[in-house]
Amino acid sequence: MNRRLETERNRAEAAYKCASNGVQKYGNKPLGHQADGGEGGDENYKSIVAKLPPRILNSGLGVTVAFHFSKSKNKQGQETVYGYVCEQIREWLVKRHYVQSKNIAEFARDVVALPVADSRAVTNEALTFLTWLRRFTDGLSAQSSKSNEKSGSDGNTGES
Repeated sequence: MNRRLETERNRAEAAYKCASNGVQKYGNKPLGHQADGGEGGDENYKSIVAKLPPRILNSGLGVTVAFHFSKSKNKQGQETVYGYVCEQIREWLVKRHYVQSKNIAEFARDVVALPVADSRAVTNEALTFLTWLRRFTDGLSAQSSKSNEKSGSDGNTGES
């Protein structure tokens, strides 16, 4: 298999694993940020992943990562879906040797400090990864919703 196809296959495998873990951990349900200040109660893993590519294209990777970093913990210090998704991107970019950051804080700092040419390459890789992540998240979320609907109904129609 040529190198380009191998890279794409690896990207797809990593994105599937990330999507599967994200949908399992956060599901389709609203994340209920009301407990940490009332903001973003309708945000879930799928919606965050779907909004990332346009956000990166409009604002740049550095600004987007900084935004996710700022929302990576709630008031109780627990990881939010923003931090979770940002960590997934960071892990992929570390695996591909684009960055060497060990955590989201270093990742935010490093991405903002990248030279223009490197920033373009990292942004392109992140967007390509997110294309796969979004596709798998959409599919797994739909599958999860159907499973929940089936398991939530006991077959009774309520008619006598």
